[in-house]
This record gives sequence, structure tokens and C-alpha cells, in this order.
Amino acid sequence: MTLTKRISELMQAITASIPEREFCIQLGFLTTLVGEPFYLYGRSGSGKSLVIDRITAAFKNVKILKLGKREQELPKALETYNLIIFQSFNPFEEKSKSNVHIALEDRQKASLIISGDIRPEVALNRTEITDKITLIVALPDSISSDALCKLLMTQGDTTSVHVSAGLTVSADEVTQWNEEIKKVALSEDTLYIIGEIAKTCDENNIYVPIRKWIALTNIIKAAAFFNGRSETRITDTFFLGTPIWGRTMSNTTIIDNYKNIVRDRILKEIPDIIKNPYDADDLLARVKHILFTSNNLYETKMFNNEPCVLYKINIAGEPAPLYVPLRYVESDGDFNPLNELKQEEKRVRCNYHGTSSCTISIDSAVKSIGLRNTYARGLQNSQTKPQGKFEDFGTLPTYILMENSPEVIEQKKKLLAEIRVEIQAAAEHETKNLQILRNVFNDIKASKDDLFCHKEFFKKSQEQVTDLFESTKTIINKIKEAHELIANQKTF
Repeated sequence: MTLTKRISELMQAITASIPEREFCIQLGFLTTLVGEPFYLYGRSGSGKSLVIDRITAAFKNVKILKLGKREQELPKALETYNLIIFQSFNPFEEKSKSNVHIALEDRQKASLIISGDIRPEVALNRTEITDKITLIVALPDSISSDALCKLLMTQGDTTSVHVSAGLTVSADEVTQWNEEIKKVALSEDTLYIIGEIAKTCDENNIYVPIRKWIALTNIIKAAAFFNGRSETRITDTFFLGTPIWGRTMSNTTIIDNYKNIVRDRILKEIPDIIKNPYDADDLLARVKHILFTSNNLYETKMFNNEPCVLYKINIAGEPAPLYVPLRYVESDGDFNPLNELKQEEKRVRCNYHGTSSCTISIDSAVKSIGLRNTYARGLQNSQTKPQGKFEDFGTLPTYILMENSPEVIEQKKKLLAEIRVEIQAAAEHETKNLQILRNVFNDIKASKDDLFCHKEFFKKSQEQVTDLFESTKTIINKIKEAHELIANQKTF
């Protein structure tokens, strides 16, 4: 039996009949095996004792020192123990605090688990050991209805665990494996992710000691080792995107950023697909505007670096100019015009309905204050607070300088020539993106059955790539539609 197969069966044995806590047990096992201290947090009745029993059941002939609620003296020879456990830890008892400090200093190679129902930021700060605890394993408060029903149907006994002797891990194996774990190489992807998390911590004043970074890296290496690899993968780091960081604010900040860090790394070959996706809707709109609008030459003026139609309206006795880019004339869809500050005027909605006359609607909240008044001024009076309800204001014509203008025809021909080049480039680019996304999906899929892979994060990563794949296919189809429209065009 290979080591990966053995550890896989061991994980199945120690996580049996404890629904939706499997990863907590796996992470606890991994952290215990590499000798790192962790805080097991959960409300009363969440299963902390069961998790500890399952973790300890994975080790053979392990010598355990267990300390409970009551105050008691630590034995002097702590180095003789393989595992030290503080159950129901109370950080407000001075003796318990002192014992934890002594254990952390004198434990040598012994692993250490502290469990409690007091929030990590309180318990660890009160004990002054925040920087000495590698990570937090937080148990969910309850289980989902589906998991509960499954548990009740199988009538599983969560208090018992059956692990065959051939699967359990001896102290000699722990020592040998830890030496092998040190040899595992950190991939460029792993180093990038750790580096970006470190930047996030620096930018948000989250202190993470170097010792903790080394310890977390060792856990990542251990995950790779037990999967039979000599180098880490992105999936080995998924636990970093879970609430292991102690403080609630730290967890929220790091988890939110970790999602983006992993996404950007997975899509490193096609960064623009998220940051600057191709706007196929705009392409299609431009093509349709060229092909299906008249060749009228309208009176315009340059504004915000493009020709615009100028409308002047009066609201609440106050004149206000509105600038509509020429590309909207004869289109069919709502849009916001530009105000004199070259910003989209969100309080005005326009639509040409396929004609040269602009239908204008205004937010009901500006009827009495005018457009030039800011929202801040309007909010001083609750009666003028923007309601987001638009009312018809009027329909204004666009002045035609010439019908079927040769100038407009030539301009359209020039734009179509440019768009043909754009379509070819965009089609090639998006087809390449599609192939890269297919490869990325397959790379992620290859880690589906990896040990210690956070399944929920894995699933979300796959779904994200799948969504991008489908949206890219939609973009390609719209590019094809634009191409076919031009191919079937008649001369102007």
C-alpha cells in the first residue's frame, strides 16, 4: 500500500460519521503531525472533544498529557509526551495560562492542542500566546439539514472510531516523515500566493510572525508529501483561505483577498479576462449602429473627446446642459447622458427608440432641486432624498444638417474596416482564452481527490473557471454575430 493510499484510508477512518467536520479533523491531524500548536475553537456541543479523539486515534502508542478545566500541576518531564492537550481551556485562570506558556516553551517535539469555546482573539490575546499559535481550527456551530438527516439515517455513533493498527502512525514514522516533508519544494505558485497574503497583511496592519509563516509553509509541504508529490500546488494552500488566522477582522481581510489572489494566479496567463474583459456587447452595438442607422449628418460638438449632441433642459427653473454621444443617436436602449462635469448623469435617463428624437426621463427627486444641486444638498431634507423613480420629462429632436451625407457614409466605411480588423483580433484572442481556461480547469480537476484539499474552495474555483469559460463562449458567439452582420451587409 502506498503512503498516499494509507493516509487516505486513515483520513476516511478518523472522519467517519462526523459530517461537515472532515476538513477540520484533517487539518488538525496535519498540524499535529508536523508538531505545530493550534487552537481548536467551537461552541459548546460543536464536537471539539470528538475531533480531538479522532485526531489522537490516528497515532500509534502516543503518550498524551491531557489537562481539563480544573487547575492542576504540569508534570516536569514534558519532553516525554508526544501530545499535550488543553481541553476546555479557560484563559481567565492564571494557572491554566501559566501551564500553556510552560508547555509551549518546554514541549520540544510534542504537538499541542488547545480547545475552547472562547473566541480565539479573546482566548489567545488574554493568554498572550497569539503569535505562538500556528493556526485556528474553527468548528461550525451546527450541521446542515441534509447532513443531519444522513447522520440520523445511518445511526452513526460519533463517539466511537475504529482505526486499524496498520493505518495508525508511529512516533518513528512522524520523525521520518517530517524529515521528508522538509525536502518538498515550494512551487512558484505557492510562493506567489504566500507573498501576496503577506502583502495583504502588511497593507492591513495584520502581524504574522516569521515563525508562523514557516509553520504554515510546512503544513503546505506536508499536504504535498502525503499526496506523493515533491513540489507543492495551489490546492495545497487552500486552507489559508479559511478562518485560521485568529482575529475576526484578520480572517475577513485575508480570506477575501485570498480568493482574488488564487483567482489571479490560476488565470495568470489571461489576466485581462477579469480585469479588462472584452466588451462584445459594445462591438455588436457599434456594428448594428453603423449598419442599421441612417446616414444623416447631425449637428454635434466635441465633448469628452467625442462628438456629442447638446441638449439644454430646465428643471426647477434651473438650466442644465446634457451631452449625448453621437453613437447613441438612433439606438434603442436606455443610457445616461453626460453632464457638464463630463460624468454620467445618473439622475437622467435617455432613449432614442431607434429614431433621431431623444426621450428624456428624470429622477423624481430632482424635480424640486434641479440637476446642478448635489445629492448631499438634497439629502439635507428628507423630502428631496432621491427616490430612484424616473418620470417622463420630454422628447427633444436632433438637428439634421444633411440627409444621406457622403461624409457619414465614408466615415461608416472607415469604421467598418477598423471593426473587421478588431473582430479578427478579438476572435483569435478569445479563442486562445477559451483553450487556456480549458487547460486551467483540467489542472484544477487533477487535484480533485487530493488529500487535505479544501473541497468547498476547490468546488468554487472550478465553478469560477467554468463561469468564465461559458462567458467567453458567449463573447465568441457575439463576435461571430458581428462578423456575419458585416459579411451580409449591403453597400451604403
